[in-house]
Amino acid sequence: MAAPGAPAAAARAEQSPNTERAEPYLRIRGLTKRFGAFTALADVDLDVWPGELVTFLGPSGCGKTTLLRAIAGLDPQTAGTIEQAGREISRLPASARDFGIVFQSYALFPNLTVRDNIAYGLFATRRSKREIETRVAELLELVGLADQADKYPAQLSGGQQQRVALARALALRPGLLLLDEPLSALDARVRVRLRAEIRDLQRRLGLTTILVTHDQEEALTISDRIVVMNRGRIEQVGTPEEVYARPATPFVADFVGKMNFLEGRLAAPDRVALAGAELRLAAPVALPPASRVLLCIRPEEVVLREAARSTDNRLLAEVAAMDFVGSHYATRLRILGTELALFAELSLNAVRDLGIRPGARLPVRLPAERLRLFPAGEPRR
Repeated sequence: MAAPGAPAAAARAEQSPNTERAEPYLRIRGLTKRFGAFTALADVDLDVWPGELVTFLGPSGCGKTTLLRAIAGLDPQTAGTIEQAGREISRLPASARDFGIVFQSYALFPNLTVRDNIAYGLFATRRSKREIETRVAELLELVGLADQADKYPAQLSGGQQQRVALARALALRPGLLLLDEPLSALDARVRVRLRAEIRDLQRRLGLTTILVTHDQEEALTISDRIVVMNRGRIEQVGTPEEVYARPATPFVADFVGKMNFLEGRLAAPDRVALAGAELRLAAPVALPPASRVLLCIRPEEVVLREAARSTDNRLLAEVAAMDFVGSHYATRLRILGTELALFAELSLNAVRDLGIRPGARLPVRLPAERLRLFPAGEPRR
């Protein structure tokens, strides 16, 4: 159960997933960025470990792109420090920092071929023509574009253009790869395929990578850890499983995935009284008696099968509405004898086997171990 003051502690506790790695590759302390009277980043602390893929996730305006640009030196911070591989880079210009970057817009040169776009950054390194040709050939093979080398960007699909941008970012063998919403301009099917390719490539290279996205599915499927941001602050840092299953704040619970929120009061340290129902918690919580609380459960964690055989946290519900969404039914339940409503995600098998239809009445169970509790009044969105 989450307790008051838990979010910041949870974020700090999850900063170091592997204590055997003595030093983070990227160490950010007290990072603040102001634009006039507006604070875009507020005292951000973060460690990124060697070889990790870390995703900055949050709604528009939360500060995730501002944080990425500060790391790159494209929009330096107002206060705070950044260290990369033990080197202080806080005040270095972007050109003196060790990173490659891929933007949402690709930023390819339309008058250059794929080969020359990838080679562009190499020309300034005083390498021989042969070295450049060899490196470009390696990268073309790496991103699967060896047969497209002499084409121009306008002759490529969006996914192919993004592969060119990725190859160009890798050309100088950077220690850090920055990806600023690189897939958001692509259609859904291409996005899914390309993010898998990026993840596979990142793992093969062992390249420390930071991805910015507002796409929850993308963050959950591609990341080693997720940094959930809101209003210039970090709400939670954790693995995808930790962020989804154990959200540290109501904002994280609401933003990542879908969530039912039920308002109530503590009837006992391990029981919550709702409007016409009482539910048991898996463990006592350290809150004053009769505290107003917010109880949360994911729609897919509402149990229907075997619910009739259990008296623990069992409620009688009426099916108010069912929407077929392909892999499951998004179902709205009205809890009889209360003012409560719940959303549940029901599998096609469950709907068929239990004969569930709008208007049907059936028992449901809210497993105590799946309930999350927060003090009432903490902001959600």
